[in-house]
Amino acid sequence: MPRRLLSRGLAALLGLLCGPLLPLAAPAAARGTPRPPVLRVMPLGDSITVGVGSRDGAGYRLPLWEMAGRQPLFTLDLVGSQQGGRFPQARHEGHSGWMVADLTARVDGWLAAARPDVVLLHIGINDLDRGPDKAHAADRLAALLDRIYTDRPGVGVLLLGLLDTTAGLEQPAREFDRRAELLSTAEWRLGRDFTYLAPPELTPAEFADRLHPNDLGYRRIAARFFQALTVEGGRRAAVPEPVSGTFQGPAGGRPGPAAARQAAG
Repeated sequence: MPRRLLSRGLAALLGLLCGPLLPLAAPAAARGTPRPPVLRVMPLGDSITVGVGSRDGAGYRLPLWEMAGRQPLFTLDLVGSQQGGRFPQARHEGHSGWMVADLTARVDGWLAAARPDVVLLHIGINDLDRGPDKAHAADRLAALLDRIYTDRPGVGVLLLGLLDTTAGLEQPAREFDRRAELLSTAEWRLGRDFTYLAPPELTPAEFADRLHPNDLGYRRIAARFFQALTVEGGRRAAVPEPVSGTFQGPAGGRPGPAAARQAAG
């Protein structure tokens, strides 16, 4: 009898000791693998951002979304007031036929509503094709960048240069891209998160018409954006809450816009 009572006592004691340990293990299992942070990305531009020339009407946005879904650093959330394409992330801020100044006039409201972390910017070919002041298209691009960063200082901008194999606009597009790339130094000196991306050299077989890529061309644009977006998204995932406007490019410093651009040449 004493031995039986002792066994029951030991069992009760073990129950008291081990019972509380079981719930402690549950939260670890419930937590599982942390979800990657959401990266809010605004595709901003003209009809190429819309996706004119692609079969599904999504342009580069659909292949970009597919590529982003295969990486672990962030969850892509495409944002904007427009919608086009048959896939879950079809929002964008593309406007067919628009020029640089058209975006500048409206971008304040779009940025306030969508609150993007990153802007994918591609604009300017309409300025060169039919704009009244082609020579100053790159200056208008600089003004658009100033407006974007004023509205949302901590945003990252990935600027894709114009397609310099666009029929009839090869030389103007190359000159525009040369000046757009030179903006990098000035933007870094202003402490802005800015990256210029050289455009893919599309072949005639990768255009749907004179100005717009086809699906093959859009996939190459998506790959160019995705490569840079992976770097940008990885950096932001490592620092989930960056201090607005504190990104420092290689040049450092924070002079005013005009002084920075004058220093950059």
